[in-house]
Amino acid sequence: MPTLRPHHDRCSWRLVAACTLVTLVACRPSQDPSPPDPAVAEADGDGPAAQGLKVDAQRMQADIQHLADDELRGRYTLSPELEVSAQWIGARYGQLGLDKLGEDYSVPFPMITGVQEKSPSRLAIVRGGAQRGLDPEIFQPVALSGSGSVVAPVVFVGYAAKAEAIPGDDPDGPPASPAYDDLADVDLKGKIALILLESPNRPNLRSLFGRLQEAQGEFSAAFKGLREAGDVAGIRDLHRETRGRLIALVKPFMAKANFDDLWPLPEDPLTLELDLSSFAGTLMREAAKLKGPRFDMRAGQLRAKLDRVIEAGAVGAVVVRGPRSFVDRDDRTADAFQELGRTRLASDEPLGIPVIQMKWRDADKYLRVGSQKISGVQASIDRELVPKSRPISATLELTTDLETISTQVPNVLATIPGTDLADELVIFGAHYDHIGADDGTGDCSASTDGDGVRDEICNGADDNASGTAMILELARAFAERAEGGERPRRTLIFAHFAGEELGLLGSEALAEVAPFDHAKVKAMINLDMVGRLGPRGLAIGGIGSSDAWMPLLEEIGAKGMSVLYEASVATRSDHASFYRKAIPVLFFFTGTHADYHRPGDHADKINVEGMQSIGDLVADVGLALAEGLAVPYQKPAFGDGFSNGLPGSNPETVVKRVKKRPVTAKATTDAQAPAAAE
Repeated sequence: MPTLRPHHDRCSWRLVAACTLVTLVACRPSQDPSPPDPAVAEADGDGPAAQGLKVDAQRMQADIQHLADDELRGRYTLSPELEVSAQWIGARYGQLGLDKLGEDYSVPFPMITGVQEKSPSRLAIVRGGAQRGLDPEIFQPVALSGSGSVVAPVVFVGYAAKAEAIPGDDPDGPPASPAYDDLADVDLKGKIALILLESPNRPNLRSLFGRLQEAQGEFSAAFKGLREAGDVAGIRDLHRETRGRLIALVKPFMAKANFDDLWPLPEDPLTLELDLSSFAGTLMREAAKLKGPRFDMRAGQLRAKLDRVIEAGAVGAVVVRGPRSFVDRDDRTADAFQELGRTRLASDEPLGIPVIQMKWRDADKYLRVGSQKISGVQASIDRELVPKSRPISATLELTTDLETISTQVPNVLATIPGTDLADELVIFGAHYDHIGADDGTGDCSASTDGDGVRDEICNGADDNASGTAMILELARAFAERAEGGERPRRTLIFAHFAGEELGLLGSEALAEVAPFDHAKVKAMINLDMVGRLGPRGLAIGGIGSSDAWMPLLEEIGAKGMSVLYEASVATRSDHASFYRKAIPVLFFFTGTHADYHRPGDHADKINVEGMQSIGDLVADVGLALAEGLAVPYQKPAFGDGFSNGLPGSNPETVVKRVKKRPVTAKATTDAQAPAAAE
């Protein structure tokens, strides 16, 4: 799944990626979770077997071992090893006899991997016709910036954020949360907008998640030795110290939240585990109780902010990360810019206005809002949750001259043509890229285990060699069935996406331009992190995208697993790209864990028995779709149908939970809950 970091202007953000933690602060759910649990039932048996469509978890495990081998260096999206992986997947489809959708199984798409300055940018203060150029060390063009030069007065627009009012239970009473709009009654025509990054009381997510992962890694290393020694007192001390550290990270952004229920010590301290997903879920529930506007994910995205000010008539923008948006003192002091050459823009075109980022201390010095510094105004907004937008007594010159750097990155596609319903398409998809190695090119951070052994490769066995292997095995099973004379009625497309870890780039590209007709796609099935089935089971998201999903899944049964059925569509994996095209989707997911986006995501931690159970369930779903099951698209019951959290994070959108039958297969001890917040 996506890493928690900005993808140019957004949380990519596949992640903790997600952003696993974007919803733990002021980005609160659009509806308050209600206390009652959804219906819980016992697993009702295995349901009908997939007739003639048999999958083999041992073959899946062999493929996972290959894809997660050290030689592939974590399959980073922009590495040579990704191309090697693509060729290997394509060769497998050739061996299985599947058709190509282009000249090759690899279907490349353009990815903008960064930008560079053609000539130096300029930021100057204009007074009385004279210009005073500022030190280039204190500013840098934003990767989304257009090229051009403008001289104009400045208007401070806070976070350029907007939140709709949410009605309360009493239609005549006050709203559950008030509306908020930094651009209300602000004249930006012909002006330069001065914008704060993030949104009120929301930190820099990439830094926050990095700190949380550091704490998790240090906890895991220390806990291992204490557990082996049976040192209960030591575990209690470790828990107290780590819990205090975690609370210290998030409390500045949730000052009035209650942290009493945050990561409690279990009755048996030897069973203690630090699951960032569960941690974030607790924070999300507490955040939902806080008063004030509720900002969704988009409110903090730079692209969304800039689109808003451009629509309002702005001719340029200066962006500042205020001091309250940093996770700690080190980040606040550094106030570092992103490296332009490694800032990915996906397929987004540069904006039509020049945009420059300025360091906050220098913004305090040169760009006062009345008598206040920018940092002081930010503190007031975060405290009062009231816009403070107004013109300021400054005129600036902005000059930028940029060009993009792009490359071709391969998706991998194969197909089995249908028979009487061949014009109808079903897509089975999974991303095959991961975050690479700690070698200066990828996004992996090396770790050292309790024995002092350093591991610098994030192998991505669960994320997402597991989904990739299951797609390959489904294709093999369908191909074998076709060879026996039972071809699918519908045409089946098997898609492996690149660039998911950088922000769903491969699936977004395929959802926009594809070697098939999007209008003929009847359903999309996405498998992302299906290799760590544990006690809390499997999550199936997207149930609300069609009223046909739940009856089908109830008929098939839970295959003896605990299953959470989630109505909403999580934004952090590739199915989201197709749901935006009004295509019904299902998302299969076994949850994040301590090895998520870390070097410990190895093939030997895959729950092979769990892969078999999930594979059997997906095979039944796939066969029903292949044979023509009608799956009409259903408009969302509320909002846009998306959820910023992972399945189960909002009880309002959980359709049903099914409990696991008596355990018959060993599950991995470190598998975590699919019911987690981003």
